[in-house]
Amino acid sequence: MTLLQLPVPEETAQRFRTLSEQQQILLSQLVTDCLAESGNLLEVMDYISFKATQRGLTPDLLQRYSNFKPI
Repeated sequence: MTLLQLPVPEETAQRFRTLSEQQQILLSQLVTDCLAESGNLLEVMDYISFKATQRGLTPDLLQRYSNFKPI
């Protein structure tokens, strides 16, 4: 495994550090899955949505667990 560093806002880094180890692993797997797929951004976003739905994540659950505020 190789360490990947990404520039993110400090708030994002802080939120990541508050995740449980299991949540950090799942997020890492999601990033790995996304970057393994070739294609443009929209294709990658569709893939993320597909994988999240496949794993049982609904928009309602996403909003509830992450305080996600849709635009």
